[in-house]
Order: sequence, then structure tokens, then C-alpha cells
Amino acid sequence: MRQLTIIDAGSGNLKSVQQSVCRVAGEQKEEWLIKRSSNPNEVSKADYIIMPGVGNFSECKKNLSKIKDMEQALEIQVQQRAVPFLGICVGMQLMATMGFEGKHTSGLNWIEGKVLPLNPEPKKVYKIPHIGWNKIKVRNTNHFLSTKLVNDLFYYFVHSYHFVPENADDCLAYTDYGQRVTAIIAKDNKIGTQFHPEKSQKAGFHLLSSFLNWHI
Repeated sequence: MRQLTIIDAGSGNLKSVQQSVCRVAGEQKEEWLIKRSSNPNEVSKADYIIMPGVGNFSECKKNLSKIKDMEQALEIQVQQRAVPFLGICVGMQLMATMGFEGKHTSGLNWIEGKVLPLNPEPKKVYKIPHIGWNKIKVRNTNHFLSTKLVNDLFYYFVHSYHFVPENADDCLAYTDYGQRVTAIIAKDNKIGTQFHPEKSQKAGFHLLSSFLNWHI
């Protein structure tokens, strides 16, 4: 049995994420133990980790840092043991070096880059926050997940800031919203989605299924 832990740092749509993952896991051949937890010991046991995040970058990082030993447990599991990791929305942005929402805040620095405000043109057409359904386009075809993505499916976005990676190849897929916006970030065992797979219906379930079938 494989264990998937959804990080509960008090800033994510946890119930919806868990329901979506359980639905996808029920279609897998392997058995899964899926739990939400703010306990770093549970993270240390996990075979797969998902970290959702909703709201302000600096607040989400502060909430994560408040949980004793959580960042250390994540560092060991994700960076040292290479456990497959999926960050969702702000959970994806926290992998960056620095975020500029609220105040300048250091991220986990797992994937070098900055989280900057959206600046689409023309502003009369592209409103902020970006809320709605957008197609994505695969940019880097060298990653495992790239073969599982479908360009003509729609994904659901809700955000005002976006991840700008130092290395353009870390952007696995992007969407157009008056500017190029990173839709999926990916490096080694780590992926992150700016959109919400748990709200993206068929496209989101397909991505979550691909994540559960990802063997590092």
C-alpha cells in the first residue's frame, strides 16, 4: 500500500483535493492510504506528497513555517529522498526562491525563480485576478509528465501572481493570459500547477492520475 499525504498548513482547499485524489486513486491497481496531515511524522512516512495553497504567498509560507519540523521533514522527503511532490496554486509557488505578494518572502528555493504579480496587456481585456478556464501548451517535452498532458483541455485558474523560473526549461507548460504564464513547473521529482486540478474536472483528474502513476 502506498501512502499519499496532503499537507495541511491551514491554507488550501484540502477537502476538495482529498476527494479528487481519492476518486483517482480508486481507479488505480495499487491500494492507497490518503490522508491530510499537519504532522511532520506523517510526511516522513509518505510515498507521495501534495501541498495545496490558497491565498497570499507570505501568509502561506508563514503558516507552513509555524508547524514545528514541517519544513525540515519536507526538505528530507522531497529534496533528499526524491519523493514525488505536487504543489497546487500557492503550494506550487512556495517552491520558488522568493515571493513578492504581501511582502518579500523567501520560498523553499526548490526551483529557482520568483513569484511576481501578473501584468497582462491589454488590462481592459485581461482582469486581475485571473479567474477562469484556460488551455495550456506543453513547453518542455523532456519530462515524464509532458507525455501525459493534453493541450486542448481546459484547466481552472484563480491567481494574481505567477511563478517566473530562472531556468525556462523548468516551465513544463504555460498558458496565455495577456502574457505567458507558467501553468506547470517541473524539476526532477517536483511538479507544481498554477491551476487547480481538483477543480479542473476531466483535465484535472487526468493530471492527478498521471501523478499517482509517476515512479521516480
